Amino acid sequence: MAFIWKKLKRRTHKVGLVLSGGGLRGIGHLGAIKALEEHGLKPSIVSGCSAGAIIGAFYAAGHSVDKMLHIVQENDLFPATSFRLRASGFIDTRFLARLFQQYVPANTFESLKLPLYVAATNLLSGKTEYFYTGPLGEALLASSSIPLMFPAVRRNKGVYYDGGILDNLPVQPLLGQCDLLVGVHVNAPDTVSPEQLTPIKTLDRITHLAISQSVLHNAKKCDLFIEPPDMLQFGMFGKKELMRIYEYVYAYTADQLAKR
Repeated sequence: MAFIWKKLKRRTHKVGLVLSGGGLRGIGHLGAIKALEEHGLKPSIVSGCSAGAIIGAFYAAGHSVDKMLHIVQENDLFPATSFRLRASGFIDTRFLARLFQQYVPANTFESLKLPLYVAATNLLSGKTEYFYTGPLGEALLASSSIPLMFPAVRRNKGVYYDGGILDNLPVQPLLGQCDLLVGVHVNAPDTVSPEQLTPIKTLDRITHLAISQSVLHNAKKCDLFIEPPDMLQFGMFGKKELMRIYEYVYAYTADQLAKR
């Protein structure tokens, strides 16, 4: 079911958290959450897309930051057996579905301990849709299905791809529901030198420049916006950098909160 926006008459949550996409850079969201909690800002409602939707779902299910770091470190997020040559996408997402089933076995939004909204792009309508009820795993796959890499997810009459295509910082579902709205963006496209533009980094930069305008627009709606600089120094799929990403975003967020 797609979320239909209705302006609420009163705020019901102290802290709302919006998490962007970003591949494995999304691990940085764990650092941001850790710093927020240490400063007494524990989110009670979450919205996210792509990697941010996955982190948000595990958090909404009750997993701590330390537990989620353990899960990421103990699991091969892109096993060799998941790669295939097909027109619909060269990564088989069944390994992600198994991961969701293992750690969120009830597999529904209703089973989560916190409300969660998941953004996905409906390829047919050309619009962002926000899921918040029903099967969870299906919505997470839809939100994180990077075109050409992952197959599209067909749900009801829609064909869905990565939510970050149109809305990489999905604040809309939380507007009016929170006393404090916090947005975290882990894909800041900083200035680079020509020597840094390898083919992979060029594609990465083009992608994030294309989606940055919607992020800038939505960031203005946040009471607190966390955007660590130079995040493109980290690859989207390099697992060896996970702890560096986590520690980098944690330190940046803690510093920003200390200045408030």
